[in-house]
Amino acid sequence: MPDWSHELPPLPTNPARVLLFIAMESEATPIAQALRLHAGRGRLGSAQIELCNPGRDTATSCDRIGPVYAAWALTRAIATAKPDLVVNMGTAGGFAAQGLDIADLVVARDTMFHDARVALAGFDAVARAHTRLSPHDAELDALADTISARVGLVSSGSSLDATSDELAQFAHLRTLAKDMELAALAAVCATEQVPLIALKGVTDLVDRHEPAHEAFVRNFARTSGRLADAAPTLLRALVSR
Repeated sequence: MPDWSHELPPLPTNPARVLLFIAMESEATPIAQALRLHAGRGRLGSAQIELCNPGRDTATSCDRIGPVYAAWALTRAIATAKPDLVVNMGTAGGFAAQGLDIADLVVARDTMFHDARVALAGFDAVARAHTRLSPHDAELDALADTISARVGLVSSGSSLDATSDELAQFAHLRTLAKDMELAALAAVCATEQVPLIALKGVTDLVDRHEPAHEAFVRNFARTSGRLADAAPTLLRALVSR
């Protein structure tokens, strides 16, 4: 696997302010209920938890998905909330070739933009923004064990489906999951020097022939429920370090 271009600050000890970024409101609702958040805010131990998402598009009433909206929303939220830690939770595509199945969980070790194709030295690394997230290897393994998750690369792009070239890249890098926001969040956290950890739940298998949008819709509730079940355990482990 190629070396990452950026490495985020380490996980903080006993963070006082945790910003929970969830891209879609329908993903956020069961997690907020599991964490007993009210109006997007609550406490877990000594930590203040604040929920952030990009909201809905006024013209279509759809969630503002994708890396641009994710980066915009997180930049604004960091400026106002000044968190000690950003936690990203959400759904993603997984890879059957790597042993993933529907509703499995992945804790991200690193992230990058898989659809960045810039054939210019230096600029290619900037566009890929390959970033190692905050937990070190032992922390990743311990956190994954607490919620029965896998650890690995979560790759981000602007599309729900994947091209044949992207599928080949996923296989080469042994990518575990594919989403539409984590690499953008990591780029913001690298700029702002804020620690970041991410948990993804699998709604569809990218390397299967079924259209991703059909599997996503069918499995969304089940996978969101699995994320909600894991959220309190993961956050308790993070805020009581």
